[in-house]
Amino acid sequence: MILLYPSTETEFQNNGLGALPDAISCTVTEERNGMYELEMQYPVSGSHYGEIVNRAILFCKPDPYRDPQPFRIYRILKPISGRVTVYAQHISYDLSGVTVSPFSAGSCAGALDGLKANAVPADMPFSFWTDKSTSGDFSVEAPSSLRSLLGGTEGSILDVYGGEYEFDRWTVKLWNRRGKDSGVTIRYGKNLTDLQQDENISNVATGIYPYWKGSDGTLVEVPGKVVNAPGTYDFTRILPVDFTTDFQEQPTSEQLQERAETYVESNNIGVPTVSLSVSFQPLEQTEEYKDIALLERVNLCDTVTVEYPALGVSATAKCVKTVYDVLKGRYTSVELGEARTNIADTVAGQQQQIEKLPESSAFQEAISNATGWITGNRGGYVVIRDSNGDRQPDEILIMDTPDIRTAQKVWRWNNGGLGYSSTGYNGSYTTAITQDGAIVASFMTAGILNGNIIKTGRIQGQTAGGPYFDLLANNGKGELAASILRGVEDGSTTTARIGLGTYTGGETYEGMDVSTTSGGGGGVTLAVDRERGDYTLSNDAQLSAGGNLIIRSQAIASNPGGNNYVNLYGNSTSGEGTIEIWRGTSNGSDLVFEAAGSATRLWSQTGKIEFITNGYARASIEQDGSARFGDLYTNGTLVTSDRGKKENVRAVEASALDMVNVAKTYEYSLKGEAKKRVGIMYDEAPECIRSDGDTKAVDLYGMITLLWKAVQELDTKIERMIKK
Repeated sequence: MILLYPSTETEFQNNGLGALPDAISCTVTEERNGMYELEMQYPVSGSHYGEIVNRAILFCKPDPYRDPQPFRIYRILKPISGRVTVYAQHISYDLSGVTVSPFSAGSCAGALDGLKANAVPADMPFSFWTDKSTSGDFSVEAPSSLRSLLGGTEGSILDVYGGEYEFDRWTVKLWNRRGKDSGVTIRYGKNLTDLQQDENISNVATGIYPYWKGSDGTLVEVPGKVVNAPGTYDFTRILPVDFTTDFQEQPTSEQLQERAETYVESNNIGVPTVSLSVSFQPLEQTEEYKDIALLERVNLCDTVTVEYPALGVSATAKCVKTVYDVLKGRYTSVELGEARTNIADTVAGQQQQIEKLPESSAFQEAISNATGWITGNRGGYVVIRDSNGDRQPDEILIMDTPDIRTAQKVWRWNNGGLGYSSTGYNGSYTTAITQDGAIVASFMTAGILNGNIIKTGRIQGQTAGGPYFDLLANNGKGELAASILRGVEDGSTTTARIGLGTYTGGETYEGMDVSTTSGGGGGVTLAVDRERGDYTLSNDAQLSAGGNLIIRSQAIASNPGGNNYVNLYGNSTSGEGTIEIWRGTSNGSDLVFEAAGSATRLWSQTGKIEFITNGYARASIEQDGSARFGDLYTNGTLVTSDRGKKENVRAVEASALDMVNVAKTYEYSLKGEAKKRVGIMYDEAPECIRSDGDTKAVDLYGMITLLWKAVQELDTKIERMIKK
């Protein structure tokens, strides 16, 4: 049963929006440490059709054995013949929208705990569990998507600690080994139409040459030099293996022999890389089906024994992919062998293929290659075949022998499509054009390729290490690597150079240059220059969306060749910096402002420093060091006395006259100054007007207030005397 829930559901304790009984088909595909998705076809006339929207949740069983799982809808194809195709991903894909702040950990359990503790938003519903006790350093250097940190990228948890993931609703489980030994044995080699076999022996070694080499050149080998893999082979391929780091001291030949035998066994030396894809439904009525029917009991990550009669050996293969029919409640196919869809492996494989691309005139070379193949051969044997025996030819064959039983290289053309097989009439067909319009090919070369949508992983230039456009990088957001981006409009050119550019004089720089004129120039240049020191930016510059220019640099100079300029100097060792402002004069430049070390200075080379507002001098520092404040002579000094800004307000009970009388007045001169002054001493001043800290100053506003109260007290005394 398939249930539909709103996008906000988290508990799944009821029937939600309702069941979807009218589903035409529904399958769940899960891959080891890879894809976990649902695909459903549903009629537009079906129940709750109007509520099947993006981000809604479909709830159903992912396989015959586990509890139902939630899948969030991310894509809905428009109705075709009255039905829609709905695509949904397991709820764990929501982790792509959770960001993790930087942190570090020393174990697998600690790393998973760190993901939870440093997640943004902090209230995200997912939890994490593992049975792995593996230690090792894990760190998040910059804010990153949580799902990308689980696996598929360098330095991810899967990369550091290994394991096999199980996604169970809101819980992420990392197992040391998720599956079990199923006890199922498959005899490899049956040529079943619906049992696709992919065996790769290109890297199979029939034995190893183990050795230990000391720092003095001493070499330890095993008797006979080679440890053979079990089995019978019609070829010999020996792989050298260095065991120097496996021993702290020089081993004996017997110790090296024992270690090498263990290595051969644990690394499946001599066993081909095998992938088996089993489709159950078409095999139900075949005699061969009984030999593989047991695979229907296999869960994802379980191991199966696969026998190789031709080699005389057997090996275990892991279940790496399952396709489950939700409506029928059974698998439609399982895949055994090497996981092909692990994100990291997929990216690495694409890189290897890219590196193999031709470096010059790929299209012309492809044309020449195709011409050589077609014109340089006899053409083979053309057979028009009646496959049904009704005397109505239904397919055309072009083969390397006239008999389909012996032919290996076969072109087959019928109502289903056109395809090529290098393994005989029954395939597999690795190059094909099928009836539904699909083209299957391991390598394609075209002069002009037109299409509404081109789905690809990476677009690479012909030169190794050259520009590329990787659509899978940066968590699927894409990455473009190129030195020049250029657009043309109305005869003028807009050019962006990233990584390398050239000045008008011919010198090169590293950085970014944006030009908006047909001849270049204009625009913005952000350079990290190695040759022209007068334009050096050691780190970077940023123009934010809010209009702020941020420059992070050790040294920035403004017009250093002129008389008016600003210098900012940084010291990468001490962390201290210097700011300078210079003013041009007839004799050169005078320093006006300097902030360096622990001091900040204003300089006046010829006279006084004035503070001017609205064209009037409000204050000044004279050449003799005295300070003058214009407002004190004219408008006075305003001090806020807003009752609303004050608290704990109460009348002063103490006698202001007493406090005034206690503080004596003195005549004095400041040290080093002849000018006579008058005033009171800090240590004799009333406590209420003393400043806090070590400044030993008095509050003039407080002093005036005390005098104000003293006048009031004197006035009261005078009134009393008059009355007497």
